[in-house]
Amino acid sequence: MTSSVLDGLNAAPLIALVALVALVGWGAARLLITTYRYLRATPLQRRRMRHAWRISLRWKRLAPNLGLARVDENTKGRKGMDGKPVKPITVVPKIRVYPEPWGIRVRAATIPKVGIEEYEKAAGWLADSWGCQTVEVQRVAPGVVELRGLVGNPLDEHFPYAFPAGDDWVLPLGRNPWARDLVIPLRELSGIKVAGMPGYGKTMLMLGWFASLARRPEVQFAVFDGKTSDPRYGDWGEVGQRAMFIVGDNPETAHQRLTELVRLIKDRPSQLVAERGTHKFWKAGPTVTIPLVLVLMDECHNYIDAAGLKGKDKELIEANQRLMRTVAKEGRGLGVIPVVGTQKQTGDAIPTAVRDNLEVGVCFATFTIDGAEAALGNGIRKDEENQPTTLIDKERFAGVCVVTGVPGLSGRYDRVRVGDIDEAAMLQLVAASIGYRADVIPAAAPTVRDVSADSAGTTVPLQKEAPKTTRRRKAS
Repeated sequence: MTSSVLDGLNAAPLIALVALVALVGWGAARLLITTYRYLRATPLQRRRMRHAWRISLRWKRLAPNLGLARVDENTKGRKGMDGKPVKPITVVPKIRVYPEPWGIRVRAATIPKVGIEEYEKAAGWLADSWGCQTVEVQRVAPGVVELRGLVGNPLDEHFPYAFPAGDDWVLPLGRNPWARDLVIPLRELSGIKVAGMPGYGKTMLMLGWFASLARRPEVQFAVFDGKTSDPRYGDWGEVGQRAMFIVGDNPETAHQRLTELVRLIKDRPSQLVAERGTHKFWKAGPTVTIPLVLVLMDECHNYIDAAGLKGKDKELIEANQRLMRTVAKEGRGLGVIPVVGTQKQTGDAIPTAVRDNLEVGVCFATFTIDGAEAALGNGIRKDEENQPTTLIDKERFAGVCVVTGVPGLSGRYDRVRVGDIDEAAMLQLVAASIGYRADVIPAAAPTVRDVSADSAGTTVPLQKEAPKTTRRRKAS
Protein backbone atom coordinates (compact mmCIF):
# COMPACT_ATOMS: atom_id res chain seq x y z
CA MET A 1 0.00 0.00 0.00
CA THR A 2 2.88 2.35 0.86
CA SER A 3 4.57 1.71 -2.46
CA SER A 4 1.36 2.51 -4.40
CA VAL A 5 1.07 5.82 -2.57
CA LEU A 6 4.70 6.64 -3.38
CA ASP A 7 4.13 5.73 -7.01
CA GLY A 8 1.13 8.09 -7.07
CA LEU A 9 3.20 10.91 -5.58
CA ASN A 10 5.96 10.33 -8.12
CA ALA A 11 3.39 10.40 -10.98
CA ALA A 12 1.80 13.68 -9.86
CA PRO A 13 4.56 15.94 -11.27
CA LEU A 14 4.40 14.05 -14.55
CA ILE A 15 0.62 14.53 -14.79
CA ALA A 16 0.98 18.21 -13.95
CA LEU A 17 3.68 18.58 -16.61
CA VAL A 18 1.50 16.90 -19.24
CA ALA A 19 -1.44 19.15 -18.31
CA LEU A 20 0.76 22.23 -18.52
CA VAL A 21 2.10 21.23 -21.92
CA ALA A 22 -1.44 20.58 -23.17
CA LEU A 23 -2.61 23.96 -21.88
CA VAL A 24 0.32 25.78 -23.45
CA GLY A 25 -0.23 23.91 -26.71
CA TRP A 26 -3.92 24.79 -26.75
CA GLY A 27 -3.12 28.45 -26.08
CA ALA A 28 -0.43 28.52 -28.76
CA ALA A 29 -2.76 26.90 -31.31
CA ARG A 30 -5.50 29.39 -30.52
CA LEU A 31 -3.09 32.30 -30.80
CA LEU A 32 -1.82 30.94 -34.13
CA ILE A 33 -5.36 30.57 -35.54
CA THR A 34 -6.34 34.07 -34.37
CA THR A 35 -3.18 35.56 -35.88
CA TYR A 36 -3.84 33.79 -39.16
CA ARG A 37 -7.42 35.09 -39.29
CA TYR A 38 -6.27 38.59 -38.46
CA LEU A 39 -3.66 38.61 -41.22
CA ARG A 40 -6.15 37.29 -43.78
CA ALA A 41 -8.87 39.77 -42.75
CA THR A 42 -9.81 42.98 -44.56
CA PRO A 43 -9.04 46.34 -42.92
CA LEU A 44 -12.68 46.61 -41.74
CA GLN A 45 -12.60 43.09 -40.27
CA ARG A 46 -9.34 43.82 -38.44
CA ARG A 47 -10.86 46.94 -36.96
CA ARG A 48 -13.85 44.94 -35.75
CA MET A 49 -11.58 42.23 -34.29
CA ARG A 50 -9.56 44.78 -32.31
CA HIS A 51 -12.82 46.29 -31.10
CA ALA A 52 -14.02 42.88 -29.86
CA TRP A 53 -10.72 42.20 -28.03
CA ARG A 54 -10.91 45.55 -26.20
CA ILE A 55 -14.44 44.79 -25.01
CA SER A 56 -13.41 41.35 -23.73
CA LEU A 57 -10.37 42.69 -21.85
CA ARG A 58 -12.28 45.51 -20.13
CA TRP A 59 -15.43 43.58 -19.23
CA LYS A 60 -14.50 42.58 -15.68
CA ARG A 61 -13.86 46.22 -14.73
CA LEU A 62 -16.88 47.58 -16.62
CA ALA A 63 -19.60 45.13 -15.49
CA PRO A 64 -19.54 46.00 -11.73
CA ASN A 65 -19.70 49.73 -12.51
CA LEU A 66 -22.88 49.25 -14.57
CA GLY A 67 -24.64 47.02 -12.07
CA LEU A 68 -24.07 43.93 -14.19
CA ALA A 69 -22.21 42.03 -11.47
CA ARG A 70 -23.30 40.84 -8.04
CA VAL A 71 -21.59 40.07 -4.77
CA ASP A 72 -21.93 36.42 -3.80
CA GLU A 73 -24.03 36.56 -0.62
CA ASN A 74 -22.55 33.27 0.53
CA THR A 75 -19.08 34.84 0.81
CA LYS A 76 -20.09 37.81 2.95
CA GLY A 77 -18.81 37.87 6.52
CA ARG A 78 -16.11 35.27 5.93
CA LYS A 79 -12.91 35.33 7.97
CA GLY A 80 -9.49 34.04 7.10
CA MET A 81 -7.25 31.71 9.09
CA ASP A 82 -5.94 34.72 10.99
CA GLY A 83 -9.48 35.77 11.99
CA LYS A 84 -9.53 38.86 9.79
CA PRO A 85 -12.50 39.54 7.44
CA VAL A 86 -12.06 38.29 3.87
CA LYS A 87 -13.33 40.35 0.93
CA PRO A 88 -16.48 38.74 -0.57
CA ILE A 89 -16.41 37.37 -4.12
CA THR A 90 -17.89 39.49 -6.93
CA VAL A 91 -19.53 37.37 -9.65
CA VAL A 92 -19.18 38.81 -13.17
CA PRO A 93 -21.25 37.25 -15.99
CA LYS A 94 -19.19 35.50 -18.64
CA ILE A 95 -19.28 36.93 -22.16
CA ARG A 96 -18.09 35.98 -25.62
CA VAL A 97 -17.55 38.76 -28.15
CA TYR A 98 -17.79 38.27 -31.92
CA PRO A 99 -16.80 40.83 -34.57
CA GLU A 100 -19.45 41.54 -37.20
CA PRO A 101 -19.49 43.75 -40.32
CA TRP A 102 -21.95 46.10 -38.60
CA GLY A 103 -20.21 46.16 -35.21
CA ILE A 104 -19.93 43.62 -32.41
CA ARG A 105 -22.13 40.82 -31.11
CA VAL A 106 -21.87 39.77 -27.47
CA ARG A 107 -23.29 36.58 -25.95
CA ALA A 108 -23.63 37.17 -22.20
CA ALA A 109 -24.72 34.83 -19.44
CA THR A 110 -27.27 35.80 -16.83
CA ILE A 111 -26.70 35.39 -13.11
CA PRO A 112 -29.05 35.83 -10.13
CA LYS A 113 -30.41 39.42 -10.14
CA VAL A 114 -28.67 40.21 -13.45
CA GLY A 115 -31.03 39.28 -16.27
CA ILE A 116 -32.30 40.75 -19.50
CA GLU A 117 -33.92 43.74 -17.77
CA GLU A 118 -30.61 44.77 -16.21
CA TYR A 119 -28.84 44.50 -19.54
CA GLU A 120 -31.57 46.59 -21.21
CA LYS A 121 -31.27 49.30 -18.55
CA ALA A 122 -27.50 49.42 -19.06
CA ALA A 123 -27.70 49.41 -22.89
CA GLY A 124 -27.09 53.15 -23.21
CA TRP A 125 -24.03 53.07 -20.96
CA LEU A 126 -22.74 49.98 -22.75
CA ALA A 127 -23.06 51.79 -26.08
CA ASP A 128 -20.97 54.69 -24.75
CA SER A 129 -18.37 52.41 -23.18
CA TRP A 130 -18.07 50.18 -26.24
CA GLY A 131 -18.00 53.02 -28.76
CA CYS A 132 -21.26 51.99 -30.45
CA GLN A 133 -24.13 53.99 -31.86
CA THR A 134 -26.69 51.78 -30.11
CA VAL A 135 -26.80 48.48 -28.23
CA GLU A 136 -29.85 46.25 -28.54
CA VAL A 137 -30.61 43.35 -26.22
CA GLN A 138 -32.64 40.19 -26.75
CA ARG A 139 -32.96 36.80 -25.09
CA VAL A 140 -31.68 33.96 -27.29
CA ALA A 141 -31.82 31.02 -24.85
CA PRO A 142 -32.51 30.35 -21.17
CA GLY A 143 -29.72 32.07 -19.25
CA VAL A 144 -28.25 33.72 -22.37
CA VAL A 145 -28.81 37.19 -23.81
CA GLU A 146 -27.36 38.68 -26.95
CA LEU A 147 -26.19 42.28 -27.13
CA ARG A 148 -25.71 43.74 -30.59
CA GLY A 149 -23.68 46.91 -30.82
CA LEU A 150 -24.02 48.98 -33.97
CA VAL A 151 -21.02 51.02 -35.04
CA GLY A 152 -22.19 53.99 -37.08
CA ASN A 153 -25.62 53.81 -38.75
CA PRO A 154 -25.91 50.99 -41.33
CA LEU A 155 -29.32 52.30 -42.41
CA ASP A 156 -27.49 55.21 -44.07
CA GLU A 157 -25.80 52.81 -46.51
CA HIS A 158 -27.56 52.53 -49.87
CA PHE A 159 -27.51 49.42 -52.05
CA PRO A 160 -29.35 48.34 -55.24
CA TYR A 161 -32.72 46.64 -54.99
CA ALA A 162 -32.39 42.99 -55.99
CA PHE A 163 -35.25 41.54 -58.04
CA PRO A 164 -35.41 37.86 -57.04
CA ALA A 165 -34.90 35.27 -59.75
CA GLY A 166 -35.53 32.15 -57.65
CA ASP A 167 -38.60 29.99 -57.30
CA ASP A 168 -39.42 31.07 -53.75
CA TRP A 169 -42.76 32.80 -53.28
CA VAL A 170 -41.47 35.84 -51.42
CA LEU A 171 -41.45 39.62 -51.74
CA PRO A 172 -38.05 41.24 -51.04
CA LEU A 173 -38.26 43.85 -48.33
CA GLY A 174 -34.78 45.18 -47.59
CA ARG A 175 -31.82 44.96 -45.23
CA ASN A 176 -31.98 45.52 -41.49
CA PRO A 177 -29.21 47.12 -39.39
CA TRP A 178 -27.69 43.68 -38.76
CA ALA A 179 -27.04 43.11 -42.49
CA ARG A 180 -29.85 40.57 -42.72
CA ASP A 181 -32.04 40.60 -45.82
CA LEU A 182 -35.73 40.40 -44.90
CA VAL A 183 -38.43 38.99 -47.18
CA ILE A 184 -42.19 38.54 -46.91
CA PRO A 185 -43.36 34.97 -47.65
CA LEU A 186 -46.50 34.94 -49.77
CA ARG A 187 -47.69 31.47 -48.81
CA GLU A 188 -50.89 31.75 -46.75
CA LEU A 189 -50.36 35.52 -46.40
CA SER A 190 -53.51 37.47 -45.55
CA GLY A 191 -52.09 40.76 -46.83
CA ILE A 192 -49.76 43.71 -46.32
CA LYS A 193 -50.45 47.23 -45.12
CA VAL A 194 -48.05 49.99 -46.16
CA ALA A 195 -48.16 53.38 -44.45
CA GLY A 196 -46.09 56.53 -44.18
CA MET A 197 -45.85 60.13 -45.32
CA PRO A 198 -45.56 60.89 -49.05
CA GLY A 199 -42.13 60.89 -50.61
CA TYR A 200 -40.53 58.29 -48.35
CA GLY A 201 -40.88 55.22 -50.57
CA LYS A 202 -44.32 53.56 -50.27
CA THR A 203 -45.09 53.52 -53.98
CA MET A 204 -41.56 52.57 -55.05
CA LEU A 205 -41.59 49.58 -52.69
CA MET A 206 -44.94 48.42 -54.09
CA LEU A 207 -43.65 48.90 -57.65
CA GLY A 208 -40.60 46.83 -56.70
CA TRP A 209 -42.90 44.03 -55.53
CA PHE A 210 -44.86 44.29 -58.78
CA ALA A 211 -41.68 43.96 -60.85
CA SER A 212 -40.36 41.13 -58.66
CA LEU A 213 -43.32 38.94 -59.61
CA ALA A 214 -43.99 40.29 -63.11
CA ARG A 215 -41.81 37.70 -64.88
CA ARG A 216 -43.78 34.83 -63.41
CA PRO A 217 -46.74 33.77 -65.58
CA GLU A 218 -48.39 32.23 -62.50
CA VAL A 219 -49.04 35.75 -61.15
CA GLN A 220 -51.61 38.34 -62.22
CA PHE A 221 -52.08 41.87 -60.90
CA ALA A 222 -55.01 44.14 -60.07
CA VAL A 223 -53.90 47.76 -59.61
CA PHE A 224 -55.82 50.59 -57.95
CA ASP A 225 -53.94 53.89 -58.32
CA GLY A 226 -55.69 56.25 -55.94
CA LYS A 227 -53.21 59.07 -56.61
CA THR A 228 -54.44 60.02 -60.07
CA SER A 229 -57.72 60.31 -61.96
CA ASP A 230 -56.20 58.88 -65.16
CA PRO A 231 -53.94 55.93 -64.29
CA ARG A 232 -52.12 56.19 -67.62
CA TYR A 233 -50.30 59.25 -66.33
CA GLY A 234 -49.59 58.13 -62.78
CA ASP A 235 -46.82 56.13 -61.14
CA TRP A 236 -48.43 52.87 -62.25
CA GLY A 237 -49.12 53.87 -65.83
CA GLU A 238 -45.87 52.50 -67.26
CA VAL A 239 -46.38 49.04 -65.73
CA GLY A 240 -50.15 48.89 -66.23
CA GLN A 241 -49.97 46.74 -69.37
CA ARG A 242 -48.81 43.79 -67.26
CA ALA A 243 -51.85 44.08 -64.96
CA MET A 244 -55.30 42.55 -65.56
CA PHE A 245 -56.65 46.03 -65.01
CA ILE A 246 -55.60 49.38 -63.58
CA VAL A 247 -58.05 52.00 -62.31
CA GLY A 248 -57.66 55.57 -61.11
CA ASP A 249 -59.13 57.31 -58.09
CA ASN A 250 -62.78 57.00 -59.19
CA PRO A 251 -64.67 55.12 -56.41
CA GLU A 252 -67.35 53.95 -58.86
CA THR A 253 -64.84 52.34 -61.21
CA ALA A 254 -63.09 50.84 -58.20
CA HIS A 255 -66.44 49.42 -57.08
CA GLN A 256 -66.86 47.61 -60.40
CA ARG A 257 -63.37 46.11 -60.19
CA LEU A 258 -63.70 45.15 -56.52
CA THR A 259 -66.95 43.41 -57.43
CA GLU A 260 -65.04 41.40 -60.04
CA LEU A 261 -62.37 40.43 -57.49
CA VAL A 262 -65.02 39.25 -55.06
CA ARG A 263 -66.59 37.22 -57.87
CA LEU A 264 -63.17 35.68 -58.50
CA ILE A 265 -62.84 34.76 -54.81
CA LYS A 266 -66.31 33.22 -54.71
CA ASP A 267 -65.63 31.23 -57.89
CA ARG A 268 -62.17 29.99 -56.85
CA PRO A 269 -63.13 27.07 -54.56
CA SER A 270 -65.12 25.27 -57.28
CA GLN A 271 -62.37 25.94 -59.82
CA LEU A 272 -59.73 24.57 -57.45
CA VAL A 273 -61.73 21.44 -56.68
CA ALA A 274 -62.44 20.83 -60.37
CA GLU A 275 -58.77 21.17 -61.37
CA ARG A 276 -56.89 19.93 -58.28
CA GLY A 277 -59.37 18.02 -56.19
CA THR A 278 -58.94 20.37 -53.23
CA HIS A 279 -60.09 23.87 -52.36
CA LYS A 280 -56.72 24.72 -50.76
CA PHE A 281 -54.86 27.03 -53.13
CA TRP A 282 -51.41 26.74 -51.54
CA LYS A 283 -51.37 22.95 -51.50
CA ALA A 284 -50.14 22.99 -55.11
CA GLY A 285 -49.39 26.71 -55.32
CA PRO A 286 -49.97 29.15 -58.19
CA THR A 287 -50.32 27.92 -61.74
CA VAL A 288 -50.95 29.63 -65.06
CA THR A 289 -54.60 28.57 -65.05
CA ILE A 290 -55.15 29.39 -61.36
CA PRO A 291 -52.62 32.16 -60.68
CA LEU A 292 -51.74 34.13 -57.60
CA VAL A 293 -53.54 37.50 -57.77
CA LEU A 294 -51.78 40.44 -56.13
CA VAL A 295 -54.17 43.33 -55.45
CA LEU A 296 -52.16 46.55 -55.16
CA MET A 297 -54.09 49.55 -53.79
CA ASP A 298 -52.08 52.78 -53.66
CA GLU A 299 -53.69 55.52 -51.52
CA CYS A 300 -56.68 53.28 -50.90
CA HIS A 301 -58.49 55.88 -48.76
CA ASN A 302 -59.82 57.48 -51.95
CA TYR A 303 -62.04 54.43 -52.44
CA ILE A 304 -63.19 53.75 -48.89
CA ASP A 305 -63.09 56.99 -46.87
CA ALA A 306 -66.72 58.01 -46.24
CA ALA A 307 -65.96 61.15 -44.21
CA GLY A 308 -68.26 64.03 -45.15
CA LEU A 309 -70.25 62.01 -47.71
CA LYS A 310 -74.03 61.58 -47.83
CA GLY A 311 -76.62 59.80 -49.88
CA LYS A 312 -75.54 57.69 -52.85
CA ASP A 313 -71.90 58.74 -52.54
CA LYS A 314 -71.76 57.38 -49.01
CA GLU A 315 -73.59 54.20 -50.04
CA LEU A 316 -71.00 53.63 -52.78
CA ILE A 317 -68.08 54.04 -50.37
CA GLU A 318 -69.70 51.73 -47.82
CA ALA A 319 -70.21 49.15 -50.56
CA ASN A 320 -66.49 49.42 -51.41
CA GLN A 321 -65.66 48.86 -47.76
CA ARG A 322 -67.73 45.68 -47.70
CA LEU A 323 -66.04 44.41 -50.85
CA MET A 324 -62.60 45.14 -49.43
CA ARG A 325 -63.45 43.25 -46.26
CA THR A 326 -64.32 40.23 -48.36
CA VAL A 327 -61.02 40.45 -50.26
CA ALA A 328 -59.03 40.84 -47.04
CA LYS A 329 -60.80 38.11 -45.09
CA GLU A 330 -61.42 35.46 -47.72
CA GLY A 331 -58.58 35.91 -50.20
CA ARG A 332 -55.76 34.39 -48.10
CA GLY A 333 -56.51 30.72 -48.71
CA LEU A 334 -57.54 31.28 -52.33
CA GLY A 335 -54.45 33.04 -53.69
CA VAL A 336 -55.76 36.63 -53.64
CA ILE A 337 -53.47 38.87 -51.59
CA PRO A 338 -54.23 42.56 -50.96
CA VAL A 339 -51.41 45.09 -50.54
CA VAL A 340 -53.03 48.23 -49.13
CA GLY A 341 -51.13 51.51 -49.06
CA THR A 342 -52.22 54.81 -47.54
CA GLN A 343 -50.50 57.63 -45.69
CA LYS A 344 -52.20 56.99 -42.37
CA GLN A 345 -53.79 53.62 -41.65
CA THR A 346 -56.26 54.95 -39.09
CA GLY A 347 -59.86 53.80 -38.98
CA ASP A 348 -61.16 56.86 -40.86
CA ALA A 349 -58.95 56.07 -43.87
CA ILE A 350 -59.26 52.27 -43.94
CA PRO A 351 -61.79 50.07 -42.13
CA THR A 352 -60.25 48.41 -39.10
CA ALA A 353 -61.85 45.12 -40.18
CA VAL A 354 -59.60 45.29 -43.26
CA ARG A 355 -56.49 46.79 -41.64
CA ASP A 356 -56.38 44.44 -38.66
CA ASN A 357 -56.68 41.38 -40.89
CA LEU A 358 -53.49 42.17 -42.84
CA GLU A 359 -50.69 40.44 -40.96
CA VAL A 360 -47.61 42.27 -42.28
CA GLY A 361 -47.16 45.94 -41.38
CA VAL A 362 -44.74 48.27 -43.17
CA CYS A 363 -44.50 51.87 -42.01
CA PHE A 364 -42.28 54.62 -43.35
CA ALA A 365 -41.81 57.93 -41.54
CA THR A 366 -44.82 59.30 -39.63
CA PHE A 367 -45.24 62.47 -37.59
CA THR A 368 -47.42 60.90 -34.92
CA ILE A 369 -47.19 57.71 -32.92
CA ASP A 370 -50.92 57.19 -33.56
CA GLY A 371 -50.22 56.78 -37.27
CA ALA A 372 -47.45 54.31 -36.51
CA GLU A 373 -49.69 52.36 -34.14
CA ALA A 374 -52.41 52.08 -36.78
CA ALA A 375 -49.98 50.40 -39.18
CA LEU A 376 -47.84 48.38 -36.77
CA GLY A 377 -49.98 47.70 -33.71
CA ASN A 378 -49.89 49.14 -30.20
CA GLY A 379 -46.62 47.38 -29.33
CA ILE A 380 -44.71 50.05 -31.25
CA ARG A 381 -45.42 52.55 -28.45
CA LYS A 382 -43.11 50.61 -26.14
CA ASP A 383 -40.36 50.13 -28.73
CA GLU A 384 -39.06 53.69 -28.80
CA GLU A 385 -35.95 52.86 -30.80
CA ASN A 386 -37.95 51.52 -33.75
CA GLN A 387 -40.72 54.10 -33.83
CA PRO A 388 -41.25 55.57 -37.33
CA THR A 389 -41.46 59.05 -35.79
CA THR A 390 -37.64 58.95 -35.62
CA LEU A 391 -37.40 58.65 -39.43
CA ILE A 392 -38.64 62.14 -40.32
CA ASP A 393 -35.32 63.31 -41.84
CA LYS A 394 -36.13 62.66 -45.52
CA GLU A 395 -32.57 63.22 -46.69
CA ARG A 396 -31.35 60.34 -44.49
CA PHE A 397 -34.37 58.10 -44.11
CA ALA A 398 -36.22 58.12 -47.41
CA GLY A 399 -36.44 54.43 -48.18
CA VAL A 400 -36.21 53.33 -44.54
CA CYS A 401 -39.23 51.70 -42.91
CA VAL A 402 -40.25 49.80 -39.79
CA VAL A 403 -41.73 46.34 -40.27
CA THR A 404 -43.56 43.73 -38.22
CA GLY A 405 -45.22 40.40 -38.96
CA VAL A 406 -42.19 39.16 -40.91
CA PRO A 407 -40.81 35.68 -40.07
CA GLY A 408 -37.90 35.84 -37.69
CA LEU A 409 -39.10 38.89 -35.77
CA SER A 410 -41.37 36.93 -33.39
CA GLY A 411 -43.86 39.79 -33.20
CA ARG A 412 -41.15 42.41 -32.66
CA TYR A 413 -40.22 45.34 -34.88
CA ASP A 414 -37.22 46.01 -37.07
CA ARG A 415 -35.94 48.87 -39.19
CA VAL A 416 -35.24 48.13 -42.84
CA ARG A 417 -33.44 49.97 -45.59
CA VAL A 418 -35.18 49.25 -48.91
CA GLY A 419 -32.78 48.91 -51.82
CA ASP A 420 -32.58 51.70 -54.40
CA ILE A 421 -34.72 50.68 -57.38
CA ASP A 422 -33.32 51.26 -60.86
CA GLU A 423 -36.47 52.46 -62.61
CA ALA A 424 -35.12 51.81 -66.12
CA ALA A 425 -34.24 48.21 -65.22
CA MET A 426 -37.62 47.78 -63.53
CA LEU A 427 -39.57 49.02 -66.55
CA GLN A 428 -37.48 46.87 -68.88
CA LEU A 429 -38.22 43.82 -66.74
CA VAL A 430 -41.96 44.53 -66.74
CA ALA A 431 -42.02 45.26 -70.48
CA ALA A 432 -40.42 41.88 -71.19
CA SER A 433 -43.21 40.12 -69.29
CA ILE A 434 -46.30 41.80 -70.76
CA GLY A 435 -47.08 38.60 -72.66
CA TYR A 436 -47.82 36.87 -69.36
CA ARG A 437 -50.84 39.05 -68.70
CA ALA A 438 -54.12 37.15 -68.56
CA ASP A 439 -57.58 38.12 -67.39
CA VAL A 440 -58.71 35.44 -64.94
CA ILE A 441 -61.83 37.23 -63.70
CA PRO A 442 -64.76 34.84 -64.23
CA ALA A 443 -67.66 36.01 -66.33
CA ALA A 444 -70.68 37.41 -64.54
CA ALA A 445 -73.77 35.26 -64.18
CA PRO A 446 -75.81 35.33 -67.43
CA THR A 447 -79.00 37.33 -67.39
CA VAL A 448 -82.35 37.08 -69.19
CA ARG A 449 -85.07 39.61 -69.86
CA ASP A 450 -88.18 38.71 -67.96
CA VAL A 451 -91.13 40.41 -69.69
CA SER A 452 -93.83 38.61 -67.76
CA ALA A 453 -93.11 40.49 -64.54
CA ASP A 454 -92.92 43.95 -66.06
CA SER A 455 -94.29 45.11 -69.37
CA ALA A 456 -91.26 47.35 -69.79
CA GLY A 457 -88.92 44.38 -69.29
CA THR A 458 -86.37 44.03 -66.54
CA THR A 459 -83.02 42.30 -66.50
CA VAL A 460 -82.71 39.67 -63.81
CA PRO A 461 -80.05 37.04 -62.99
CA LEU A 462 -80.57 33.62 -64.50
CA GLN A 463 -81.22 32.01 -61.14
CA LYS A 464 -84.14 30.28 -59.54
CA GLU A 465 -85.91 32.40 -57.00
CA ALA A 466 -86.73 30.95 -53.63
CA PRO A 467 -90.38 29.87 -53.51
CA LYS A 468 -92.63 32.25 -51.68
CA THR A 469 -94.25 30.92 -48.57
CA THR A 470 -97.32 32.17 -46.80
CA ARG A 471 -97.41 32.12 -43.07
CA ARG A 472 -100.55 31.30 -41.19
CA ARG A 473 -101.43 33.61 -38.41
CA LYS A 474 -101.21 31.76 -35.16
CA ALA A 475 -104.49 31.49 -33.43
CA SER A 476 -104.61 33.47 -30.25
